[in-house]
Amino acid sequence: MTRKERVRAVMNRQPADYVPAGFWFHYKPDYSVQEMIDAHMKLYRETGADVIKIMQDYMYPVKGTITCADDWYHISVGGTDSEEFKKLEAVIRGIRQEAGEDVLLFQTMFGPFKAASIAFGDDVLMKYSKEAPEAVSAGIKIIADALEEWARGYLNAGADGIYYSAQFGEEGRFTKTEWETLVKPYDLQILQVAQQAEEKYNILHICGEPEYHFRTHVDWFADYPADLVNWSVKDNGYSLEKGRETFSCAILGGMNNKGNILNGPVEAIEEEVKEILDAFGTTGIMIGADCTIQGENIRPEYIKAAVDAAHQY
Repeated sequence: MTRKERVRAVMNRQPADYVPAGFWFHYKPDYSVQEMIDAHMKLYRETGADVIKIMQDYMYPVKGTITCADDWYHISVGGTDSEEFKKLEAVIRGIRQEAGEDVLLFQTMFGPFKAASIAFGDDVLMKYSKEAPEAVSAGIKIIADALEEWARGYLNAGADGIYYSAQFGEEGRFTKTEWETLVKPYDLQILQVAQQAEEKYNILHICGEPEYHFRTHVDWFADYPADLVNWSVKDNGYSLEKGRETFSCAILGGMNNKGNILNGPVEAIEEEVKEILDAFGTTGIMIGADCTIQGENIRPEYIKAAVDAAHQY
């Protein structure tokens, strides 16, 4: 099997020749296009990972100032003709050219709420979400409309799918009714782009935030359209086996992103992978981490050890 065939088999919950694996971490936001291409290809080549997740380390061009509720109606976002989009488009095309066609490329996307949080501040976003939800919804729709076009542009540039970081379902942030009104519709607006395209895929990452102790309502996302789903097992106490009961798609993850994969030793990494697969089985799973690997001195040889352990299980 090629890497692409192997990951597709997992997404279809069919047997593969071996269990695939993939891990990632952030890069410097001031990297040039070529530096970003080189960094992704270095990780791919050194670790033998089965997918390439292209990191979203350049921020979206969301413009505006929020000083009152009415300001949400007047924000703007650069489109696919913007310098920011063109930079990411060039990264996708460059990685595709170097990696070839036998591996799936997933472009990371943050949701419209996260884009607004980065642009205006989380405190401002939450304040108006509670005080003026209709105004915030109008602003989020402006962002979602732009990001829907960005998602299409990513796929047209050669990405095989979207790695969607779904946030704002954290415990203590919104009630489920508020979340279903304010957040969910705009997540679905982005996710439907790949869902409705031929041979394109969604990886859903259910992401927590540090100010909410990374705890999120994993089950709120059960009906999101995804081919693979990923969440933090350690932070939510939500096992892969429980997730298999909750979601109708295959699963990515299982490993502590701040544990053995970061600190080693190799023997502990190998044992962690073995324990995951002993418990879950080998069908419908790709080994990965709870989230992006975070911490000092990230070592490709540790990532390779996890990939190899999955492949050799």
